[in-house]
Amino acid sequence: MSRVSEPAAPFLPRTVLFWGNEGFRFEECEHIVRDDDVDTALCGVDQTDVPWNQGLPVCQACAAVAQGRMS
Repeated sequence: MSRVSEPAAPFLPRTVLFWGNEGFRFEECEHIVRDDDVDTALCGVDQTDVPWNQGLPVCQACAAVAQGRMS
């Protein structure tokens, strides 16, 4: 039986993996919601009881849906 080796994942410093969205963590973002369903973001994330306008960068998936680049 031959053994297949997995390629090693490139090493990136922790700051590159978890930070970089204008100094915020990648999961820290403002989601865009529709007027008729303010509890669900355009990207599908639950926004129940989440305050608006926190000053975070806009979710790129929500922005793509809003611009018609994704459905």
